[in-house]
Amino acid sequence: MFGLERLPDILPVFPLTGTLLLPKGHLPLNIFESRYLDMIYHAREQNNMIGMIQPALSPLAKQAGHDQFGTAPRNRPLYTTGCVGMISDLIENANGGISIMLTGLSRYDIVEELPRTQTFREMRVKYTRFPDDCGLPPRSDDIPRSKLVLTVEKYLKLYNITPKWEPLEKACDEELVNVLAMLCPFEASEKQALLEIESLKERVDLMLQIMTFNLLDSSANGINKILQ
Repeated sequence: MFGLERLPDILPVFPLTGTLLLPKGHLPLNIFESRYLDMIYHAREQNNMIGMIQPALSPLAKQAGHDQFGTAPRNRPLYTTGCVGMISDLIENANGGISIMLTGLSRYDIVEELPRTQTFREMRVKYTRFPDDCGLPPRSDDIPRSKLVLTVEKYLKLYNITPKWEPLEKACDEELVNVLAMLCPFEASEKQALLEIESLKERVDLMLQIMTFNLLDSSANGINKILQ
């Protein structure tokens, strides 16, 4: 168990559109851009933690450049809620980049951005809104595991994704829900909504709503194509 009291008040943050990290989830990342390489090595010297966060893009705004390669505009507005991850694995690649694995610990809210002293952005954060992130009971009676798994399976077929179900069969409810939320190719705004929603039951309900809508929309489009 990793207590909230061990989490840092100041985090280097990695803005990455469309990327969702949730507590007890595992996120692989390939880092190439110099400022984010600086960020990872800085984190390794400190507490081994970074904060994932999404840029706060309007749904109508067109994404310019790519976050991970440093071609996106700098100093963009960010959403105010992200998730802190611990660097649980790091491999230095021959091309000068690094591959890391982040393990989600807790969500956080940004309090303020600190004056720039590094090549990357740093935020003062607080975790008080998410006291259960570091310790929920293994199973909850109000989580419809079977319904969620069946719906996810149907939803992922739309994208030709076949997950490995065996490791998830014994997962606690929080790990199962969060891993599936991270796995599903939801829109960036949907991922942010899933991140910010406070209770696990509400996250499941929202996931089911999103997937059911998309499954119905896909079925309707299929029928229209047949009729045409």
